[in-house]
Amino acid sequence: MKTIPLYGLETFAIAARHLSFTKAAQEMNLTQGAVSQQIRQLEERLGLTLFIRHHRRLELSVAGARLAVQVNHSFSEISGLIADLKEEESSTILTVSVMPSFATKWLIPRLGSLQEKYPELQLRIQANEREVNFQRDRIDVAIVHSHLLARHSGQVIPLLKDKVFPVCSPAFANDRQLVSPAQLATVPLLNDDSEWRFSSPYAEWDKWLQLAKAKGVKPSRGISFNRGDLAVQAAVAGQGVALGRTPLVMDDIQQGRLVQPFTESLDEGHAYLFVCPDAQRQRDAVQQLLAWLVEECYAYAPLDCLTTPDDLVQLGVAPE
Repeated sequence: MKTIPLYGLETFAIAARHLSFTKAAQEMNLTQGAVSQQIRQLEERLGLTLFIRHHRRLELSVAGARLAVQVNHSFSEISGLIADLKEEESSTILTVSVMPSFATKWLIPRLGSLQEKYPELQLRIQANEREVNFQRDRIDVAIVHSHLLARHSGQVIPLLKDKVFPVCSPAFANDRQLVSPAQLATVPLLNDDSEWRFSSPYAEWDKWLQLAKAKGVKPSRGISFNRGDLAVQAAVAGQGVALGRTPLVMDDIQQGRLVQPFTESLDEGHAYLFVCPDAQRQRDAVQQLLAWLVEECYAYAPLDCLTTPDDLVQLGVAPE
């Protein structure tokens, strides 16, 4: 079948509603002859008679009546979809995918600041540890760890460096008199064994121990958790020494719930990233969230912040 012109179907739908070429012409600001010609061309292209033409009135044929129902339904669905797309474009609702540990230890404690600055902005937070599929999961933006970032053609803004170092409660450090990394062989270790691409469950402990030149320490003998925030919480509770990630432990360190007993810090170039598809990046809600995240990261850890508020100007982010 030849391609059916959309304007011909639209003309047919209007003429079918009025059962009059004259009234259809008035609605479409066309001549009655132009409407009649378009209907005739559509009938020829389809090989169907859509109207039965009487002397002073029109009547839909059986085929025309069936087609009118389907065309009206299709146009209604298209109109509804366009309305939805326009609403999404201007919506203040954002669905945000965030790694569970980052959400628990960094994002959630700061949401009051976001609501105060942008009261109209509404977040729908989805905790997610796998690679984000924006279309499949209907995600607007994501905060991911660099090791989880698949090839992505949209906007990627680095937020915070991810350094790794041991932490424990002040009472635990004092009771065990921790002064040397070699002492970790004699204390309970708390391990985050969530799946990291291309690495073993204890790879980061092993790398840190190698950096600190601590021999004889076996992290596999410790207690393992499938999420980093659980390991950190166990350390806060005085259950042992956890390998903390910068964004997950700095609040606890600043507020005295955790201490960093050793100076060595493992930095393998990983970071937490803000990721956004190109189709979303110009939305006011997205720019507001990004600006707030950068401001909070910079205030939280300026030395570990990878994008500053001044950088956003060069990126064309204008949240106000």
